[in-house]
Amino acid sequence: MMKWPVWIRVVVGTAIFLVSLALAFFLEAFLGDYSQFITLLGAAAFIYLNPELMRGD
Repeated sequence: MMKWPVWIRVVVGTAIFLVSLALAFFLEAFLGDYSQFITLLGAAAFIYLNPELMRGD
């Protein structure tokens, strides 16, 4: 997966994050405040796919 071009990894990572954000929004009725932790999974997936964007260089 790391062999993909950067723009594809950014698009896929953003899509994963947005899906996890929507999922957290819809599961808020069932999980309460804990549903916000679902967004951490999307953020972790984005960081895993795009480590060169997180180095701060």
